[in-house]
Order: sequence, then C-alpha cells, then structure tokens
Amino acid sequence: MELIISNDCSSDTTDAVIKEIIQSHPKGSLIKYFFHEQNLGMMPNFIFALKQCSGEYVALCEGDDYWTDENKLQKQIAFLDNNKEYAGCFHNVLVINEMVPDFKPKPWREYDKHDFTQLDTFSRLALFHTCSFVFRQRFLEFPTWFEKVKSGDMALFSIISAKGKLRLIDGIMAVYRKNERGVTSGQKIIDYHKNRIRLMRFFKAHFGVYQTHLNEIIAYHRKEIIKTYKKKVLSIFKIK
Repeated sequence: MELIISNDCSSDTTDAVIKEIIQSHPKGSLIKYFFHEQNLGMMPNFIFALKQCSGEYVALCEGDDYWTDENKLQKQIAFLDNNKEYAGCFHNVLVINEMVPDFKPKPWREYDKHDFTQLDTFSRLALFHTCSFVFRQRFLEFPTWFEKVKSGDMALFSIISAKGKLRLIDGIMAVYRKNERGVTSGQKIIDYHKNRIRLMRFFKAHFGVYQTHLNEIIAYHRKEIIKTYKKKVLSIFKIK
C-alpha cells in the first residue's frame, strides 16, 4: 500500500504536520509526500497525484473529507478482486455543512440500482462523491482536455467507466464536508453552468457516444444560464 499526498504549496502548517507523521508514525514509510514550491492549481495537482500512483487500485480522499468505515478499502478491493468486469466501485457518503447552523446531515444521493455504466456518469450532477471511489489504476488516462476542466471528479468517473461497469457498495463509509454557505452569486451560478457545458462538450468529442443525451444536458445548463441572466436583469429594474 502507498499513501500519495500532493501538497500544492499550502501556506498553513500542513507541510509540518505531514512531515511529523512521516517521521513518527510506525507506518510513515508508506507515505509518498510531494510538496510543490510553486502553486500548480487544482487540476494540475490532481493529475500529478494520480500519476504518482503505482498500485493496482486507487482510492481518493481530498480536502476536508474523511473515511468513516475502517473496512471501506477491504470491502471495495475485495469486490473488484472478485469481479474483473468492473472498472471501479463507490458507496454513498454523508454530507455535512458546518457553515450552515441548521444544516441536517444527509446522504449524497438515493440510488435505485447497484450497477452503473458510463452513461450514468454523463449527468447534471456527479453520480457519486470523490471520496467514495476506488478504481483500477491501469484504466487511468489523461487526455489533453482533462487539465482544463473544473469538475475533475466527473471527468475521472467517465474516463474510468469507459473501461467497465461501476458498482455501488452498500453503506455510508465516508463524510463529505461542505465548507460553504451555498452558491448565491449570479455570476458564480453562470460560471458553474458554463463549466458543465464545457465538460459535456469535451465528453462528446473524446468519447463519441451518447451524443443526444449529452446534448440534452448541455441544453439544460443553457436554460439555467438564461434563467439566471433573467433574474439579474429583473433585479436591476426591481422597484423597491
């Protein structure tokens, strides 16, 4: 086993904490630590970390998220070991938001099946959360457009699922911590939908499948952009 940590020039005490763990923990030698003297950016750093992985399987955990089941990896890897036709597997996660006092923890999503294909990853929202994903390392690919997207997780899910099915493993085995009060800025909403459109266009060009479905998702995000612009215009001329 190896633990890949890619520190993208953080300015807090992260570097010191990681080095202390490497030196003092009995299994510190399992950690492969990289500190970038200059900031690479979110996607270049993500890609860099993925390229350092040499094991048969890759499991992801980023930001403030954390795993809650000590048998999580054992369950997921055992499934993939015994089911070679699957490219990866995932599970549900608990969503919490410490920035919103009255926020009630909830599952990431409700599912009505266990087997998923690449078509399921072509969606308006991510099919599952990054910290739940375990996949076969040999299926990693890095097309030129990967570094240009904002939703690297959704891009990764679609790249891996092009190689085989994905399986939902029962149970909530991780926590996704939202550190935001929600997207309230009209411009942020517009940028969000523009980025989704760009991602779907990359999918269309790269994979060459499910064109009609991807066009429908693009149309949805275009409508959301128009709705947001309308709200902005109406707010300007609103009579108080």
